[in-house]
Parts: sequence; structure tokens; C-alpha cells
Amino acid sequence: MYGSADVFASLVNFALLPVYTRYLGPSDYGDYALLLLFGAMAKIAFRLGLDAGFFRIHYDLEDEGERRRLAGTVAVFTALAGGVILALVAALAAPLTRALLGPRAPTFWVVLVAADVYLGSFAFVPASLLRIQDRPGLFASLSALRHAVNTALKVALLMRGYGVSGVVWSDALATGAYALLLLPVALRHTTWAFSPRLLREALGFGLPKVPHGILVQIQNVADRKILDLFVSRADVGIYSMGYTFGTVVKFPLSAFEPAWQPFVYARIKEPDAPATLARVGRFAFAAFVFVGLAVAVLGRELLALMTTNPAFEAAAPVIPVVALAYVLHGAFLLTSVGIGIRKEARYYPMVTAAAAATNVAANLALIPRFGMLGAAWATVLSYAVMAGVGFSLSQRLYPLPLEWSRLGRLVVAAGAVYAASVFAPASLWPALAVKALLLLAFPLVLVPLGFLGDSEWERAIVKRFQPRRTT
Repeated sequence: MYGSADVFASLVNFALLPVYTRYLGPSDYGDYALLLLFGAMAKIAFRLGLDAGFFRIHYDLEDEGERRRLAGTVAVFTALAGGVILALVAALAAPLTRALLGPRAPTFWVVLVAADVYLGSFAFVPASLLRIQDRPGLFASLSALRHAVNTALKVALLMRGYGVSGVVWSDALATGAYALLLLPVALRHTTWAFSPRLLREALGFGLPKVPHGILVQIQNVADRKILDLFVSRADVGIYSMGYTFGTVVKFPLSAFEPAWQPFVYARIKEPDAPATLARVGRFAFAAFVFVGLAVAVLGRELLALMTTNPAFEAAAPVIPVVALAYVLHGAFLLTSVGIGIRKEARYYPMVTAAAAATNVAANLALIPRFGMLGAAWATVLSYAVMAGVGFSLSQRLYPLPLEWSRLGRLVVAAGAVYAASVFAPASLWPALAVKALLLLAFPLVLVPLGFLGDSEWERAIVKRFQPRRTT
């Protein structure tokens, strides 16, 4: 439920694909993909890592008054710094637009995207407080309302012919409404006082994550800009469509990550914390693998069902490759917890620098020869580097007793199911039936392969049917 904000955002974009493909052509969708790139970068600049810093430092403060002052300090500083950045974007809108989209795109698109990000910076403190206070119902309800408003606005404006302008306007208006809805939470749980000491602590943890965040976004979206240098804007739009389907794997990642962080930090003082985190991580990774497998297996059929423009069907080969990349992202999320536990945030830029460098180099090497598929495989390579380097550093800081044998069986089983799906019928509905049966068989295969431990299997199955004793 805490991850609903990110999940709803992804679901909105995914559910709107039939609308997008009806009212936006591949070139328009390519423009929107590049605007999303700018918005992702702008979010990092506007927040300066304070969203992560606020969350982490809050757990170190035991006095409620200090916690309220931390919330007020972060909120005030973010509003002031963000206002300066928004003014700079407005002043430089013309050159930014030319660099991002070319000379013919409207300059107000960039300003609207920046305004959307700025309005969102007013929401992250009260939203974080709802997570800290364990109020998932209100958190999820407000997130759902935000994205329901966004969806309604997008559909209405696209149907009226506003195109990409309608999409960015709806994002900004929905985010502004969300910030207003969260304002009472901020007012009730914040002391509007400025503490330089608390700001330094929050920035001390958060600022090292700014280059990390920038590098993550380079890793995530640089492929579209590099692709734009070698192919048409329409091909960028087609690739972005396939990428959108592949990133359905992010739904469980986005839902899990906000819950995973407080779960980890709340248990690090327990003596069996490493074993607990490893065990929970194993089952979470199994869930990520299952979703990634489902996306890879069903991607072509879902693309055919959800797009109304036949030009987008060329995106199908991209989907399983991108799904694999985001399964590797899930592995990084689960195995790099030691960096956050030990407060060694300086390692995050190291990890993402290696991954981003791999991404850019691989894109430049592969795109000229393989086009869209080259960009997708460059993403896989970069996430493999990210997972490997992050795991290596984290294990030195906070070792987790991972069970490699069981994880290996999980990966082999997933590979076997995907290989079998390649031989499914070509026609749509028979293919869906065969592939659905293969996916249903996947969790059952894990039992004889020993993915569950004996005690876990006993708790899950045997004791469920064991007759109760009477006295």
C-alpha cells in the first residue's frame, strides 16, 4: 500500500496505452518519452536527496520535537531551493527545449514538466510522514485519488486534441491537487522552524545520493536520447512503447521498496536480522522473477491487445529484454541493503557510475548495429553491473547469508518456462492460453526443485492440514 504512489503512476501510464496509441503517433510518443527523461532528472535536482535524507535521519531522532523540526526544516528548504531551480528552468526554457526535443517543440512543455516536479516536492515530506506513522490506508487513498484525477484529465485533454500538451498539463494539475490534499498532514505534524544542524544531517545522507540518482536516470533513460541520435523520433516512440511494457516489472518493485526500507531499518538491531533479511529477500526476488517472466512471456500478446496503432507492434522484441533488466534491478534493491544500514551513502554514486558508464558505452556500441534491441540489451548489461557491484560492496558492510543454490534453481526454472513459451502458437488467443498454463506451472515447479526450505514447506502446507489436538 505504501508503494501505491509509484505503482499507480505506472498503472496510469500503462492503462492509458490504448488512449495514447489512438491520439498520439510514434513521434508524439517519442517526444513524451524525452520529456519523461527531463522530468526524472529534474526530480533529483529539485529534491537534492532530501527525500531519502529526511526518511533516514527521522529514525535516528528519538525526541518528537526534533522530528517535527526536521520535517519543517526539510519542507522549507525544499520549497525555497525548488523555487530557484524552477525560475532557472523558465529562464533557460528555449535552449533546454532545443537540446532535448529539437527546435520545433514548444518551450512551455519543459516549464510545465519542471512545475510538475516542483509541486511534487511539497508532497514528499507529508507523504513520508504517513509512511512513518504507519497510515497506509490514507496514503494509498490519496495516491489513488491523485492518479484518478490525472487519468481523467489525460483522457479528456487527449480526446480534445491537445496531444502532448494535454498530457503534461494533466500531470502538473494532478500533482498540485495531491500536494494540497497532503497539506493538512504537514501542518499537523511539522514545526515550522529552521534547524541548520538537522538540515546538514539530512543533506549529509541525501546529497551523496544526488549523483547516484542522476546516474540512475542516465542508466534508465539515456538509451532514448542516444537512440534519438541514430534513428527517427518515431522509432524512439516505438522503443519507448516496448520499454513501457517491459517496465511492468517495476510494479512490484515500486510497491515493495517503500515498505522494504522501514522493514530493514526497524530490524537492524535484532540479532537474527541478517537471516531475516535474506529470507524475506529470497521470496521477494522470487516474486520479481515471476512478474518478469510473465511480462516476457505475455509481452507480445499484451502489446497486440493494448495498442490501437499497428506501428507500435514493432516494439514486441524489446519487451522481454527490458523485463530481464528490471529483474536485475530488483536483485540490486534486495542485496544492497548494507550500504543504507551502515550509512555509507558515498558508495551509491560508485555503483551507479559503473552502471551508467556501462549503459552509455553499450548504447553507443550496440545501437548503430542493432537499433532498438541494442538499446534494450545495453540496459540489461548496465543493471547486471549495478547488481554485481552493489552486492559486492554491501556484503562487505553487512553480510547476508544468501542461499545461492535455491536462487539458482529459481533462475533455471524461469529460463526453462520462457524457453518453452517460444514454441507457443502464433495466433493470439491460443498463444495466451498456452503461455498462461506455463506461467501457472512455474510456482509448482519450484516445490520439487527445493526452492522452499523444509521448515518453510512444513509451515506453509503440512501444518495447515494437521488436525488440532484436544486436551
